[in-house]
Amino acid sequence: MTGAGAPRHRGLPAKPLADALVAAGTELLFGVPGGGSNLDVIGAAEAAGCRFVLAHGETAAGIMAGVTGELTGRPGACVVTRGPGAASAVNAVAQAWLDRQPMVLLTDCVTSGDAARVSHQRLDHQALFGGITKASVRCPADDGRLPDLLALTVEGRPGPVHVDLDPDAPPTTSQSSPAAETHETVDLDVLRAALRSARRPVVVAGVGTIAVPAGRRDALQEALHRFLAEAPVAVLTTYKARGVISDLDPRAAGVATGGTIESAVLASADLIIGVGLDPVELIPAPWPYPAPVVLLGAWANDDSTFFGDRVAHEVTGDLAGTLEALAGSLAPDPEPVPAQRSRSLALERLQAAEPPSPAGLTAREVVSVTQDAAGPDAIATVDAGAHMLVAVPQWEARTSDDLLVSSGLATMGFALPAAIATALVHPGRRVVCFTGDGGLGMVLAELETLARLQLDVLVVVFNDSTLSLIAIKQRSEGQGGTGAVRYRSTDYAAVARGCGLAAETVRDEAALKRAVLAACGRRGPALLDVTVDPSGYGAVLEAIRGTRTTTAS
Repeated sequence: MTGAGAPRHRGLPAKPLADALVAAGTELLFGVPGGGSNLDVIGAAEAAGCRFVLAHGETAAGIMAGVTGELTGRPGACVVTRGPGAASAVNAVAQAWLDRQPMVLLTDCVTSGDAARVSHQRLDHQALFGGITKASVRCPADDGRLPDLLALTVEGRPGPVHVDLDPDAPPTTSQSSPAAETHETVDLDVLRAALRSARRPVVVAGVGTIAVPAGRRDALQEALHRFLAEAPVAVLTTYKARGVISDLDPRAAGVATGGTIESAVLASADLIIGVGLDPVELIPAPWPYPAPVVLLGAWANDDSTFFGDRVAHEVTGDLAGTLEALAGSLAPDPEPVPAQRSRSLALERLQAAEPPSPAGLTAREVVSVTQDAAGPDAIATVDAGAHMLVAVPQWEARTSDDLLVSSGLATMGFALPAAIATALVHPGRRVVCFTGDGGLGMVLAELETLARLQLDVLVVVFNDSTLSLIAIKQRSEGQGGTGAVRYRSTDYAAVARGCGLAAETVRDEAALKRAVLAACGRRGPALLDVTVDPSGYGAVLEAIRGTRTTTAS
């Protein structure tokens, strides 16, 4: 933009910001720059040793930043321009907010000095981001508060912070450090007695077991294992906590969704112990289980009354310290809990939901064959959609980094940018991106990003040309016509090849196995366009959520 009304760009003193990012442990900066201060920030970050990764869309760039924060326990970082750039990043910031991911969004803005004369692309960014961030501030890039704002992303309940970079804003100095987390006042002896008296306790591990600042995750998970102390206790994990207890552990009882697939385990419990469990992870259906609930977490569950009057005790603060203090308190019945049998039964229910003569591969076959061929070290990222209902419980997770999914926001378009971020954080491991055709369509241009970076990512597209999960709800509620949920058939293999990926179309199990082995046997990215039969998804949804299904996706 030129002319008398154009905002003036005055170079930002961006080195202090870049130094603060590096000091916070941030090694990657994602984004889609506009002009002006964005380029100052990118240049200073690269000079300080922080790698910049160019994306095609701000939503994807922000998801990459949030996933990087989740995996590293350090602030993920994303830079975008003002107005349309900031608005496009909102979904990614909401993802970080509801999935408890530490990230900072850095935006250009119409400066304070120009605001009186410029309305072009001028939005109130603080109003835009205020409800989905831990803080949204306007400050110069050498503001003394920046280290504290970055620290805020990882303290307590992790989440995003937004910074409008305004060289005309008055600088401030650091005033305080984030407050240390402390235990709520609680009589641990009373809690220990409650744990000891439980004959059939069930542990539900949630996002709080992975949303941990850098350097603390291993200690927390070790404390969780000491808390369990080899006791025959069934352990369910939410989608976000998959792998916190290895699926090979005899106590692993499967997933907790808030639906019915885990109901047999929880209905028989006389005490339910949520470790890092956050209601944002569960579908919003009424909590039906009569057993008292104990919640142990790093942050309070203060944004809903999900468990109602079932909560007997809640302890917030240093979760590892809480678990250490309560270690040895569990004394369940000596009869081993058939946790693995419960998980097996749940998987058998998913298999039984498949159509008897599928017209193409089923989602379960796709996940099973892909994992077997990719090997136990592969990491999966899973997009929202009907295939997610199968992929998350089916994928065998042995560590807490083995599977990533959008749970709190459950946003489509997550898996591909998440896979890019994961491959950058874990360059020695193969990443498998499970995405539906609907979700991939939202971030399709990021296939070029994947090809440009030459990452070891295998994109597996569940292609049925339908918004399958919404189609199930459409049929049950009698809403809309086929045009509301059906797309034209698209050759995603051809699109991927156009972006520079090795790609092929797959229609049967033998071809899928061969293609996965070939893709994982060479370096670099690949895409498999897999024809799937969606006819069993309704039965899968019934098996997982039953009569407790809500309109939430």
